[in-house]
Amino acid sequence: MHSAFFRKAHYLNDLVGQPGATSYFKWFCINYLPYKIFSKIFINKYFTNDRRRYFPIHKTSESWGNIFVGKNCRICRPSCYIQGGGKLFIGDYVEVAPNSCIVSSNHNPLNQDISIKKETIIGDHCWLGFGSKIMAGTVLGPRTVVAAGSVVTHSFPDGYCILAGVPAKIINKIPREEFVPRKREHEYYGYIEAKKFPQYFAKHLSQLRFDFDVTTVSDNEIYKQLKKMN
Repeated sequence: MHSAFFRKAHYLNDLVGQPGATSYFKWFCINYLPYKIFSKIFINKYFTNDRRRYFPIHKTSESWGNIFVGKNCRICRPSCYIQGGGKLFIGDYVEVAPNSCIVSSNHNPLNQDISIKKETIIGDHCWLGFGSKIMAGTVLGPRTVVAAGSVVTHSFPDGYCILAGVPAKIINKIPREEFVPRKREHEYYGYIEAKKFPQYFAKHLSQLRFDFDVTTVSDNEIYKQLKKMN
């Protein structure tokens, strides 16, 4: 996914040529092309149903499988690897630094041709530092900060902490009552406006359910609504 914030101010940056802005072509597509045409341009059709590429994604990042990415996430380039071999949930306002890796399956040590699939869950407002690695089956609660180069092999579902090391351990706590969640005026899922995303979800991600109750680590309205329906 592109690393930009998806808000009106960013579009203005495109017009005036500020650093970090998206290209004029993408700006035109976002604002003027009908969604059906835009999706045909940016979705890679060679991906099958069990190897779906999350829309849209930057060419220097790789992302496939059963993946949900929440609102106003910033997954930076270059060279992020985000793999949904099992299932992967990324909550709202999550930041992922370049060269990071998030996986939800691994190889059987007795036979690497066999894949062991596990759900990986990342809660709202998490921040994954440069080159961090999130291993399959881990759960990060809201506002978990992972230091650069750390490898997370165990779950920290309570969140509000800073992790560091290999394997990662809690090195500091974040006061829950002092944390101020970000809230953008304009909210997007990738390049799709939040108000239009339920239609996209119903078409492409409606079968994506998690055994883990993601509403315990995320306030994402889509999965909260699904929980109410069930």
